[in-house]
Amino acid sequence: TQYFADAMPSTYKTTRNELDGFNNTTKFSTWLAFGCLSAKQVYKAVEDYEQSNTANESTYWIKFELLWREYFKWHALKAGNSLFSFKGQKQTKPLTTFTPTRFAAWCNGTTPYPLVNAIMEELNATGYISNRARQIAASCLVNELSLDWRYGAAYFEQQLIDYDVAANWGNWQYIAGVGVDPRGGRHFNIQKQTAQFDPNGIYTNKWHGHSNKTQQLDHLNEVDWPI
Repeated sequence: TQYFADAMPSTYKTTRNELDGFNNTTKFSTWLAFGCLSAKQVYKAVEDYEQSNTANESTYWIKFELLWREYFKWHALKAGNSLFSFKGQKQTKPLTTFTPTRFAAWCNGTTPYPLVNAIMEELNATGYISNRARQIAASCLVNELSLDWRYGAAYFEQQLIDYDVAANWGNWQYIAGVGVDPRGGRHFNIQKQTAQFDPNGIYTNKWHGHSNKTQQLDHLNEVDWPI
């Protein structure tokens, strides 16, 4: 493929977390999700590249991500219906709920968080966002907006062109802290992520994260929360 014809595999580890740029990642996920490529084919292509060029941390990381994908496949088979359960693998209920206005703001990119808004604008316009963007958006839904993680997973299922059942729902459980990771959930500090991955606001401005449609969060008393 064109990806392996260039030097891009040798820089994958340093570019994979960037929010924008077509060649920052392999973009194989859609082809893998639809069965146009197999993980074995990609793995073999990486090994051929290593023999012809060089093996480094970046080429290793491509293979590592393939193995992570395969892990989620096997995990989904073992988890069964609990992959879609609010309590997940931990069988403990997260301290989140569902509030329609907050969920709509997240989906539409009108939260108080410009970087998250930009991410959701890109997702809605293209059907694709980077791995880092997915983690930031998911963390915001669970931690800042205190929403039921399953609604976020279902929205990604609807929007992503590379949607994969096992990877999508497994990663959302991981963020929500109801998966198999013993460390619990992941909380990505939005200010820190913005400073690290979009310090000049180029990505946020490109995807109109500072839209005048931005809304402040509604304030709910616990007694008013939906059950």
